[in-house]
Amino acid sequence: MNEYGIKSNGEKLMTIYWVESVKNSIPDHSKDIKLNLDAVINRSPLSLEDTQAVALASALAAGNGELAHAIMTSGELDNFPKETEAAKTAASLMGMNNVWYPYVEMTGDTELKNLPAGLRMNAYATHAGVTKKQFEMYALAASAIGKCHFCVKNHYDTLKKEGMTVQELQHVGKIASVINAIGKIAPPSL
Repeated sequence: MNEYGIKSNGEKLMTIYWVESVKNSIPDHSKDIKLNLDAVINRSPLSLEDTQAVALASALAAGNGELAHAIMTSGELDNFPKETEAAKTAASLMGMNNVWYPYVEMTGDTELKNLPAGLRMNAYATHAGVTKKQFEMYALAASAIGKCHFCVKNHYDTLKKEGMTVQELQHVGKIASVINAIGKIAPPSL
């Protein structure tokens, strides 16, 4: 492996410091989650900043403030303040949208469905200061955790149009699923 974390076979390997402390907090009965955390974060095909921001958006969407704090204070996002803020914005907007859109669908009321949402979502217009692709990626992870079928489908389709591969999109979902699982099994104090 060279100084850039690239193995001789070309595989990218990052060492993310918060991952080690979180892995140490995961009990033995959840060894698969521990190993998956290492794989989805330290061997992510996404950029460092997007891997971290997807993890942050996921932790916030899962309501895991301690994990979100660990990610934000670990230093990996220090050079990426726009991505950090965009991940937080995406998580907060999806916290609203992941309730609103399923609510509309569950009512089955065509009249309600045809009304404008009337909810402020101005961050979409600016993508919260990052690229459209990045913001949609963070929103996709948060929506997967929020289990909003409508939202996941829209973000996924948008990201495919933005040029993301199915493998990259799969990885966003894998990060979200592992981060969500951590909140179910790790003790409160990471």
